[in-house]
Amino acid sequence: MSTVEPGSVLVERYRLSQQASTDLAAATAWEAHDLVLDRAVRVTLVTGPYAGDALDSARRAALVTDPRLVRVLDAGSDPDGRRYVVTEPHTGTTLTEIVSSGLVDEQQARAIVGEAASALRVAHARGVHHTALRPEAVRVDGHEIRVTGLGLDGGLASGDTLNVKPVQLDAQGLVALLYYAMTARWPGQDLEAAWIAKDTLIPLPAQLDDSGAVAPLSTLVPHVDTDIDALVARAFNAPGGTDGPMNPDDVTAALQPWGEVSVVASLPGFVQPEPEGPRRQSIADAFGGEGTPPVRRPVTGRIARNDETMATGAGNVPAGYPEPQNDYTYEPQAYGGHAPVPPPPDGAPAGYDQFGQPVAQGQYGYDQAQYAQEGAPQQYPPQYAPGGYDPNAGYYEQDGGFATQPAPKRGGVNPTPIVLGLVGVAVVAGLIWAINAVLAPTPDVIADASPTPTVSASAGGESEDEGAGSAPPSPPAQTEARPVIDSAALLGTLDWEGQTIDHPETVERAYDTDPATFYFTTTYQQAAFGGFKESLGMELRLREPASVTKVELLTNTPGGKVQILKGGAGGEVLAEGAFAETTTFELSEPVVSNSFTIWITELPQVPDGFRLELNEVVLS
Repeated sequence: MSTVEPGSVLVERYRLSQQASTDLAAATAWEAHDLVLDRAVRVTLVTGPYAGDALDSARRAALVTDPRLVRVLDAGSDPDGRRYVVTEPHTGTTLTEIVSSGLVDEQQARAIVGEAASALRVAHARGVHHTALRPEAVRVDGHEIRVTGLGLDGGLASGDTLNVKPVQLDAQGLVALLYYAMTARWPGQDLEAAWIAKDTLIPLPAQLDDSGAVAPLSTLVPHVDTDIDALVARAFNAPGGTDGPMNPDDVTAALQPWGEVSVVASLPGFVQPEPEGPRRQSIADAFGGEGTPPVRRPVTGRIARNDETMATGAGNVPAGYPEPQNDYTYEPQAYGGHAPVPPPPDGAPAGYDQFGQPVAQGQYGYDQAQYAQEGAPQQYPPQYAPGGYDPNAGYYEQDGGFATQPAPKRGGVNPTPIVLGLVGVAVVAGLIWAINAVLAPTPDVIADASPTPTVSASAGGESEDEGAGSAPPSPPAQTEARPVIDSAALLGTLDWEGQTIDHPETVERAYDTDPATFYFTTTYQQAAFGGFKESLGMELRLREPASVTKVELLTNTPGGKVQILKGGAGGEVLAEGAFAETTTFELSEPVVSNSFTIWITELPQVPDGFRLELNEVVLS
């Protein structure tokens, strides 16, 4: 078996450029370029006793189409006996890299794992399972979630995973990802197994309680949702696993709703960094002397230390602080500096010294209430206060630890009356509009007022019936269904000598998720179908109505003209252009329908005439 190196071409199609990272022990990954379809791909060369299982499961995974699953494009062996699996490139940041920067909060963990669970629901509907979920197999790419290794990873790990229940294993793996994202601890299957590369960064195992079960999520994450805490407990602590989630549907139901995927649109915006520990400043820097530095409080100044947590020395000075050396108290200033402040008048009642400690009458202190109007400082900053603050009773003690005091009042204009006034104006305007709408005369209904538009080959893609009098389009319906092509049919075919031309028997090849196969029309001698007809359509019927924002066409024959229609023949023209090896139509807004049609008005030119070869159609 010959070796491969950068620049090698596999099966006369995939040119290898550089090695890529992988945590699979029996695999070598390469960044590569598909010379046939002119696109970037990832080639994984597999070896070992389970290489055959990896190819078989990867071929089954190629039947699954979902934008959140990295697609398997090709799988096979070359003449030198090398076994390979070709997939889309791995883009984005792995969950391992994200958690290494900081723990993920509950909302984002819901979004990441919820999207991954929804993607695996699509795979399970086709009888394909992952069985090797781990932090390296989930990526965040902008605002999208990408699950890698469907088919391939489970095949290489078949000695450890495929002998158990694969559906339940995926459900438990999803919950393990949720636990890991919020705690940086991994409670799932053993990642020190033989199918994981030895140099892989393995996450720390989950903490166990006294009974040996996985520690509850609520013990590590304060204020976690009780439903999520119960989901983790059922997944890892239920006897025999009978009460835990049995499939990705159970996980999806437990996590809903998780909000829009856009919550993970940017990094590290949704990553929560570890809280910074208290920092200390040297008193030698502040005073030019020696002593124990005070603890810096939060910038807001709303957290105060209870005096029970501070040991005091002689003269009511906390242990480790220097004794007063003069007749001045110290008031903290910006940047940790202090400025001397004259003491209050003689005979002032008991107050607080420079460290916030109560002192007897006549010592260094003052009564804040009595001397507030005589130029004395109103109060010490909360950094030095021994307890909480009450406007009537002054400072008071709490149970210990930190106490919270109200934020200082701010001056300025009260916006409440202005806001209430604007709301009132808006309500009155809304009532007037509603009354006018109810009392307005109802227009007469004219039969056939909106005839079905006919598709035109003009550059604008508009029908002749569209004009200034057309009603504005209604907003698209909302749906969470993903576009899955269930079947397709040709529109505008002709029979010639008892046979239907344009090969309807090859239509399935246009959406079989295998770019190596393709649908092809009859070869004509003119671009306009040889003058026999004006156009040809391929109606793509979805499994259920779904929202589509992008249509991608992969072809072997660039050129010609094509339109994307909503529904069947005569439907609304959503986009149009010419065929290319990769043609992408980005719709201006999501369009919900149960079918879309590829309407061909001019065939591309090939060496022996005019013909279309359509490798793949991808809706997303």
